[in-house]
Amino acid sequence: MSKKIEYVEEVPLIEIKRILLEKKKTKELNYEQKMAYEHAKMFTNITPAKAKKLQEELSSLDLTPEVITTIIDVLPNKYQLDLIAEKNKSITDENKEQIIELIEKNKK
Repeated sequence: MSKKIEYVEEVPLIEIKRILLEKKKTKELNYEQKMAYEHAKMFTNITPAKAKKLQEELSSLDLTPEVITTIIDVLPNKYQLDLIAEKNKSITDENKEQIIELIEKNKK
């Protein structure tokens, strides 16, 4: 009997780091979890509180959950945001400046 995926949720890297850190406190992580934790630790550039606030603010711009997660993980500059926008039509020319302002406001 195969397992069926019933629900998929976009989770920012900072949230993965938090989840794995909590799990690490109670039991040892397996190899994949250790690698995921180390990756998250190395590449997260924002605090959990600021990530949550940024997520809420970006949600008000009618962006898809995938785009919001990518923005929180990457914290792109203007040029990187243009590259992300090429693949994601939910980022419009009108809201690019707002996105950059929100990122700058919520960076460490």
